[in-house]
Amino acid sequence: MEKTVKYPIGIQTFSEIIEDGYIYIDKTRYIKKLKDSGKFYFLSRPRRFGKSLLLSTMEAYFEGKRDLFKGLYIYDEESDWTSYPVLMFSFNTMEASSMDSLSIFLNTVFSRYERIYGKDPDAVALPQRFESLLLNAYGKTGRKVVVLIDEYDAPLLNTLDRPELNEHYRQILKPIFSVLKSFDRYIEFAFVTGVSRFSHTSLFSGANNLKDITLEDKFAGICGITEEELKEYLPTSIREFAQKQKISEEDAFLMLKENYDGYHFSEESPDIYNPYSLLNALDSRRIDDFWFKSGTPSYLIGVMKRDNFFLPDLDCIETLASGLSVKESYLNNPVALLFETGYLTIKSFEDEMNLYTLGLPNKEVAESFSKALMPIYSGYMDQECEDLLVKMRRAVVNGDAERFMEVLQTFLEGNPYGNTEMAKRESYFKNNIYIIFRALGFLPRAEEQTCRGRMDVMLRTRRFIYIFELKTDGSVSKAIDQIEDKGYADPYRHSDKTVIRIAANYSTGRNNIDSWEITSA
Repeated sequence: MEKTVKYPIGIQTFSEIIEDGYIYIDKTRYIKKLKDSGKFYFLSRPRRFGKSLLLSTMEAYFEGKRDLFKGLYIYDEESDWTSYPVLMFSFNTMEASSMDSLSIFLNTVFSRYERIYGKDPDAVALPQRFESLLLNAYGKTGRKVVVLIDEYDAPLLNTLDRPELNEHYRQILKPIFSVLKSFDRYIEFAFVTGVSRFSHTSLFSGANNLKDITLEDKFAGICGITEEELKEYLPTSIREFAQKQKISEEDAFLMLKENYDGYHFSEESPDIYNPYSLLNALDSRRIDDFWFKSGTPSYLIGVMKRDNFFLPDLDCIETLASGLSVKESYLNNPVALLFETGYLTIKSFEDEMNLYTLGLPNKEVAESFSKALMPIYSGYMDQECEDLLVKMRRAVVNGDAERFMEVLQTFLEGNPYGNTEMAKRESYFKNNIYIIFRALGFLPRAEEQTCRGRMDVMLRTRRFIYIFELKTDGSVSKAIDQIEDKGYADPYRHSDKTVIRIAANYSTGRNNIDSWEITSA
């Protein structure tokens, strides 16, 4: 079947998308709103959410390239198409490899614009060259300058595991950003993007004139694709996806929603799809963890390992609003880090308490996160984990609980933590079970509430309901008694699914499951 839509996957240049006929989700109303209501802005969004394309669109707009915007919102709504000098910095192209990398990168950017607007021979240091550029661009054109800075924190996030280099980059960047305030009279408009919010770092202490729109309702949809936009711009794509999957268009929409929707960037944010994964899915007409595979930061997995996150808790984390804007929180505030990087999103907000509830946004993130964590908890290599997952999924789907427990025992045999305090916690055992089921593509329930207690883990498949009671250095008989006494299986006695009860004990001395018993209700 010939494709009728061109998807701009990996293309971040607005002019190329328009001129070459790629699909473009019109975000220009946000640009008009920003220009009309202010001048200095900051926006935080996860990687591959369209920040670079947004700035490229702004660049074309402020350069007065009206013809590129024909058919878009701003084409008719904007009466002033003045061409301004634009300075564009894209830090995501910089390779953070040495002490000189950032200086070399900035020198290259400044030199490019100095060839256009002129160079002051007395301006040698990087901050002074930036000031000189603003002055020269203003003097040469008679118009104030537009400054667009994309992924300002890329050099910092890429060196979190190298503290000395990270601090060196900070010292270079801080006076650069201070110029945004000290020379504001020469600036028409400034927009800075990044993954981490600027309130988290002292980099912007000298540029406190930037308005942070990260959590504002009116800009929640500025990046990503809303449900409304999906239906408006991509109905043909959904139809073709459905035909390929041999399902109805309604089921295709629900499949895409389950896997890639669920992001919220403000208290009253619309549902927002991950644009990278959604466009890749529509282009290939299949479901995969496109965004996660495109590069999950190693520092993020390291934080999860260091703090021994109980994965079920990630589905419901409560944090005060201040918890999402703590200074220098890259590593000491993992909840904010997970939120900023797109692995957690806003589920609800209590205004009176000023309290956010965060959770995993969708199936892609939940499953992929679990797969990424499995090697950490098991000690096996990625392919070995994948092989074990296949065996466990087959056992779970077929109701072969005995086989599942045998493979689980093999999985835990590689436990890298040994006889550590973490491995002695009951939560460690539960966490492993939960991670495995999420990695298998199932939706387990941890601490599932019944009228008489909470079962450790409950899992539904098409044909079976699994009830787990897990003990650490306890006894299987006590686990069995608890299942019976608390009536964990009672709510499912009239279900058309077979209920399988698994009582198991994890021995910290053996660092593995030493016994289990399986019964059917």
